[in-house]
Amino acid sequence: MQKSVTIKLTTTIRQPNVADQVMEMRSKGTLTEKNNLRYLQYAEKQEDLEIRTVVKLSEDEALILRSGGLQMRLPFLLHKEQTGSLTSTQGSFMLTTKAHELSVSDNRFKVRYDLAMGTEHVGEYEMEIQFMEGK
Repeated sequence: MQKSVTIKLTTTIRQPNVADQVMEMRSKGTLTEKNNLRYLQYAEKQEDLEIRTVVKLSEDEALILRSGGLQMRLPFLLHKEQTGSLTSTQGSFMLTTKAHELSVSDNRFKVRYDLAMGTEHVGEYEMEIQFMEGK
């Protein structure tokens, strides 16, 4: 089953000695349910690049796949370190996530996690995606 949704994505980045950075984006996308998994798909523009995003959701884990202007694989499993990757014009990097909070409901996905690039901790991120059926 696939349906059109309106997406509101809010990301908060917390880094030591820096004010919290909050970014918000709205987009249209689709929500597909298949084999007890939900797939949220949408596109966003960042600095003249179109980035396509797929968020794969289950009860206790999630995976964000981005393609287009950059390639990213960002896995989340509550309280466990997961290894992902980022490939952009600056090169390829190993990413490590450790989710401290992960919740999925009928119209919302929220994850709070520590992110490391290579061996360097880059901050604590909180991402919330709200998705409502399109009118």
